[in-house]
Amino acid sequence: MNWQTTTRGVLCIAALSILAACGGGNAGSPQPRKKSTPVAAAPAWSRPSIRTGGGHQKQPVTNFGFVGEDFPNLRESRTAANCDPAHPDNANFAANVIDVGPTQSLTNLTQVAWESLPAHTMVRIHPKATPYNERIFIVTGDIKVCGIRDANGARPKISGLNGRVRNSSALQSLIGTPAQEYSTVNRGIVAIARDSGIRNIAVEGLNLTATMSPPYSGDDHAASYIGMDNQPHLYNNHTGCLYVSRAQDVTIRDNEFSFCPVGVYVISRGLDYGGDHYLTRNFMLEGNFFHDNGLVDDYNVHQAYIQGVNFIVQYNYFGNPIRWDIDNSGTIDTDEASNGNDLKMRTVGELVRYNYFENGAHAIDLIDIEDFRPSVFPWLFDLLADQQPAVATAAARTQMQRDWAKYDAGSYMYGNIFRRDEKVHEQTMGASMVHFGSDNSPIDGRRGTLRFYFNTIVTSLDKHSSSGAATLFSCCLDNADSYVYYDGNLVLDPNQVDFRMVVGGKNYGVVRRRTPNEFWGRYIAVNNAVQVMSATNTLANAQPFHWNTYKGEQIELRRNFVTSNWNQPLWTGYPTPGYGDNEVAIPDFSYPGAHDMHHVTGAANLLVGGLALDVRTTAPLTGSAVCNQAVAWTNDIPSAVRPNYQVRLQDNGAGGWTPGVLVVSARSAHTTLGASQCN
Repeated sequence: MNWQTTTRGVLCIAALSILAACGGGNAGSPQPRKKSTPVAAAPAWSRPSIRTGGGHQKQPVTNFGFVGEDFPNLRESRTAANCDPAHPDNANFAANVIDVGPTQSLTNLTQVAWESLPAHTMVRIHPKATPYNERIFIVTGDIKVCGIRDANGARPKISGLNGRVRNSSALQSLIGTPAQEYSTVNRGIVAIARDSGIRNIAVEGLNLTATMSPPYSGDDHAASYIGMDNQPHLYNNHTGCLYVSRAQDVTIRDNEFSFCPVGVYVISRGLDYGGDHYLTRNFMLEGNFFHDNGLVDDYNVHQAYIQGVNFIVQYNYFGNPIRWDIDNSGTIDTDEASNGNDLKMRTVGELVRYNYFENGAHAIDLIDIEDFRPSVFPWLFDLLADQQPAVATAAARTQMQRDWAKYDAGSYMYGNIFRRDEKVHEQTMGASMVHFGSDNSPIDGRRGTLRFYFNTIVTSLDKHSSSGAATLFSCCLDNADSYVYYDGNLVLDPNQVDFRMVVGGKNYGVVRRRTPNEFWGRYIAVNNAVQVMSATNTLANAQPFHWNTYKGEQIELRRNFVTSNWNQPLWTGYPTPGYGDNEVAIPDFSYPGAHDMHHVTGAANLLVGGLALDVRTTAPLTGSAVCNQAVAWTNDIPSAVRPNYQVRLQDNGAGGWTPGVLVVSARSAHTTLGASQCN
């Protein structure tokens, strides 16, 4: 990122990066259906039932979840790309420095022996007048790849279109061949991958662009690279600008990602794959600029798709996902945009703070884990212990218990800015900005509480009665079926409360309970600022705002600011203005009484008023109603996750804001509602 010092001494981040897509299959979340009249579900199936006993009991201990305590060398302050081998931060990468550039001994990236780089190596990529057109494969540990900016502050650009792969049989043995659809060679301009797992990897200061071609639609975006045989080969359909497969202690910092189906694509495996080293763990995604990623009219790919344990996502700028004039009309219509997410997270232990999110279907999709469930869920670990005792060791059980405690506690999300305007795909206007729950399996969905505080939400949408409201939270996918996902091994007790997993006649205990406090994840929203506007930034004719999507979501509103137009009816006769009225389709996957009414409480605590935020920077206006209104801290938000920094956008002097730039400064007080403190 570019760093600038403003006249008031704050740091200005220019992040030029790409929003990552997820990779197909169940990774996408179809949007919930809106309905005006609740309809009782009439499923055509009969639920499995069995009388069982025993089970996993909740322990009466305080569990605050992940607050960064076991993330190595964690910094809350913003850090820029650093290519100086003499800097203390680069001590692990200083033993061997390789320079690539027009005036260096190596002039292109295929000359780097990626397959045999020794540990503690830094590869420095120097400025170049034209883009590099080669690909990078990091397959050994303790490696840093770092881009050096030119005199104008531009990062070295690497284009994936016809990007060349180094010709090396040793490298091929590690990254596979083009004939293997999901091999590493088919995925990513930069790929961090090796089946045995590698550690201590950093990628900083690069501009990675283009692993897809116009018109960038779901069925028409193919792009090629040049393989070791000197022939063109197609990238994987959902490839990333940057692809990470099973690595630990990874830093992705101060890069730009654009024009890829997925900007950053991170996958994980678990103990059932062979060991904890197959799981991506300790991952820093910091200060990157994502834009123009995803596919037009495709909800299966996203600007960033990440899986694993212990993720810090901070100071990133998620600009608009891809939009394109598919029909060549001269205008980009509202259905000619991506309907994927900005950030999709199948993670355990995460902090999402100090970011900017723009116009994803979900800005943040924080949902059930998928490919490493036995590493985290006690009942699946116990099953693995019966089936593969060699990998379910005592040490692995201890690690599982630590990670389960994080998942079971919930998550913290603070200091972020969310914007939704008329560039969002028309079908996803009503999708929640924050999804905390599940899309594959309600039983596996997010647990505990999402604590959402000191965030700023700005919507600029004209009234569309046929589209969903501008919605903050959602928990679910309305027709997801855990009975199917568990291959018939999930049963509901006759008490209609306890779900158990029973495999081969063995009861592995209660895995989830159908109660208001335990079935779905819950939300606490406090000290946030919400400004609801029309497309011309007025209070009149604005698309209504909803706190929830599904009636059964348990949302506690403490002090928050919201403009006075928030609770207008979505259409004439809409029954619950300000609140969603969706219901899940399969009754078993909600709790009794969930659909009787909405379960949002605390509306009396809201501070309601007129326009309070600058529509360009999202900072408070002079004399704003959000100033000096925040309520005091409570013990459910530990001091380790209370914001010490604040973010806003940069006024571009022409009625808008500067894309890719976050202005960051210290936050010495917590008296203002939202992501930015009043002056």
